[in-house]
Amino acid sequence: MPRFAALLCGLVVAAAMTACGGGDETEPSPTGAPASPTAIASLTASGRAQAEALLKAAALQAEDLPEGFTLDEEQFITNEDEAKQGSILPGAPTAEDLSRWERILGYQASYSPEASGTVTSAALFYQVETDVYRNSKGADGHFEVIRQQPSDSEFITALQEEAKTAGGDVRDASVSPISFAKVGDNRMAFEIRIKAHYPDPDRELNLIAQVIGIRRGRATGFITVVALDSPLPVEELENLARRLDERLKDALE
Repeated sequence: MPRFAALLCGLVVAAAMTACGGGDETEPSPTGAPASPTAIASLTASGRAQAEALLKAAALQAEDLPEGFTLDEEQFITNEDEAKQGSILPGAPTAEDLSRWERILGYQASYSPEASGTVTSAALFYQVETDVYRNSKGADGHFEVIRQQPSDSEFITALQEEAKTAGGDVRDASVSPISFAKVGDNRMAFEIRIKAHYPDPDRELNLIAQVIGIRRGRATGFITVVALDSPLPVEELENLARRLDERLKDALE
């Protein structure tokens, strides 16, 4: 699923940024990267436009994040895209599963610090995703599958393998739930820790990813935060979750 596929991407980006002493600013990609024609054949032009507007309105924006984070990339995610991106992880739904849940479309945006330089003990990467379905039953069905995915024994193995793509030797990896305040109609939160050694330069990194998921009516929203050494305090995560829930609620009204 994109939220986990991008989580892996965030781990790799974080490793690359810290190993290389920071990254350069990049221009965000064009708003709403187009999907394949067959992927959106079931949506009319007006239906597609309405879904895109709802998804962007429901997502956290740069002003909702800590100061200094800017948009790197954003795109809309069809069912075919979602199935393809998620296929690297165990238990990923197929495009047929997503159609059965009547998922209409998704939106994904990533944010990183605007200034280059060495980053220590701070958030390195934020990703926000929103998804809209035709009804709350479908949204909840998909949400529950996502909730169960981190408990699969092969989940951590997939994360370890992906972290290696940044050139790291993974020494330890774990996933654990985060106790979270009630928000939305349904919620999930967990934390992933990966300790890896990077030979160039010779450094051991403690990468931490925190994932929050919310379902509100027929929409879902996810926030992924990747940090170095220290996770974001739960209070900050809960504030972001409440803001996301407010945006979801307002967008659906």
